[in-house]
Amino acid sequence: MECSEPGAISNEELIAYLEGEKVRSAVVEHLARCQKCSSQLASYRHVERRLSQKLYRWDCPSNQVLGDFALGLMNGEHAVAIQAHLRMCVLCSAEMVTLTNFLAADPLPVAIGRVVSPVASHNAQQPLQDIKRTLGQVREQTLDGVRRIAALLLPPQPGFAYQRSLGQPDLAWPRNYQAEDVTISLQLENSPRQRGALQLIGLVTRQGKAIDALQGTPAQLMTANGVIQTQHIDELGNVVFPALQPTTYTIELQLPEGIVVIDQLPVQEAR
Repeated sequence: MECSEPGAISNEELIAYLEGEKVRSAVVEHLARCQKCSSQLASYRHVERRLSQKLYRWDCPSNQVLGDFALGLMNGEHAVAIQAHLRMCVLCSAEMVTLTNFLAADPLPVAIGRVVSPVASHNAQQPLQDIKRTLGQVREQTLDGVRRIAALLLPPQPGFAYQRSLGQPDLAWPRNYQAEDVTISLQLENSPRQRGALQLIGLVTRQGKAIDALQGTPAQLMTANGVIQTQHIDELGNVVFPALQPTTYTIELQLPEGIVVIDQLPVQEAR
């Protein structure tokens, strides 16, 4: 199979398009009508996906090692190495936050942690086995068989002097998050339907994909008491959570390959 217009686009432009970068309109038009180049693009995408699966977190410590570090069971060079890794790896840092929160909330691992403290009895071997079993349960409860992807809050963009937002100045809106190739922009507004209530409006896009690529994706809004709303992304990439009361929320986007999580999202009234 030959290219319909040899030399019309370069391999560099093809890769740039694959990465979601801005390319000439002629590149998009050529890919739409050239079966050879569109097949080559699909081949590149397949290779990229395979590499991502093979290399994903290849140098990250295991959940057992992170658990030992969280419980203070590690010292010396190993602890220093884990600390250095956590400063660089946002994924392991997010996992440590989840694990730490779980250990703080659940009495079983806290009790175990006390047993294996320096003043513990000499019968610490069994508690250590219990810790390993508990950490396995933590992993199952955290992931529930599904990959979880922590969305990172991006630095705010410079705004105009007349722009105003709800909430405290250091929690300005809109807030933008990135989770691998998914971008989420959140805006907080007063609810038009309920006096004194707020509504959260999200725009969810995926790099290199059409704006309706995530249409129908479930989005759950949760508090510490559980799920309070389940909405779905529409054909324009929008999702709306209406009639909210001020508190701290968690948002989960249930994508086919995993769950994108925005944690510790404070929603507050204007002051």
